[in-house]
Amino acid sequence: MFWLDRLNSGLNRLLIGGGRVELLHWAYDEHLVDNRPHRHTYFEVCLVGRHGEGCFFEGSQEHILEPGTLFVARPGVVHNIVNTAHPLMELYWVAFGWSAEDKSPRTDGERAMRAFVESHICLAKEQTALLTLWEALRVNASCPWTVGSLDQTTALLKAVVLAIAQALSPTERVDNPEDHTRSGRIASTQAVRYIEDNLNRTLSLEEIASHVNISTRQLTRLFSTFAGTSPAQYVRVTRLDRASALLTRTELPIKEISHQVGFTDVQYFTRCFTTHFGVSPGAFRQGMRSGRIIQRPGMLL
Repeated sequence: MFWLDRLNSGLNRLLIGGGRVELLHWAYDEHLVDNRPHRHTYFEVCLVGRHGEGCFFEGSQEHILEPGTLFVARPGVVHNIVNTAHPLMELYWVAFGWSAEDKSPRTDGERAMRAFVESHICLAKEQTALLTLWEALRVNASCPWTVGSLDQTTALLKAVVLAIAQALSPTERVDNPEDHTRSGRIASTQAVRYIEDNLNRTLSLEEIASHVNISTRQLTRLFSTFAGTSPAQYVRVTRLDRASALLTRTELPIKEISHQVGFTDVQYFTRCFTTHFGVSPGAFRQGMRSGRIIQRPGMLL
């Protein structure tokens, strides 16, 4: 099969943290026949595809196989596969070795690989997500090779190997305290961009929160944390700052500028602008053009 030839022709090493995965071969069989007991000096990890049932014999242990079952033959362990139904099982598998020079892992991925190597778990059922990932690798490697294909395929190879390590080792969920900060910052950035892209019309707290898929309460909390103000106040100040830029850089009438930044009433816009900057829009424009920088104390232009 062309996609297997491509995977096996040169993509034979993955660097994960300070360790290396030596990829010996990728394989696939739509209808795997029974095999004889044998052993390897490497890890051989198999995944039952969309059809077939059988048994995996690992030494004296017998394990039931069904679609979506992931299992591993570890180095030195005698094993074999026997079908128990028709059609014969579809099987994906990969053989690889692992080595690491450092005594402690450098990354979470390397930590997962070390946990896999030391684990005694040999089987994990219902690995539909991994099956989808493996099938994506198959499709990707079957496509015509273009710019970026090598990096894309390598990323999928690493994703498959790490998913195997996670499924076949007793790794627990890692709760990284930075995740909450990062997700909050991302949501705040998305909200700010949405506001800046839609200043020309009315924006409700509900609409902004819905756009970033959080509650209005969460949105208010995020703006307090990352912007030091409320969403409503942020929208108001952003409208006025945009108006100040338009007054300085364009010849647009003040009424048109007020509409462009979301004020339907030019008189209300003038009051808000004057309160914010300390001068009216007209005086602001004249002051900027005459070289007299007008700035209310504590405000940034």
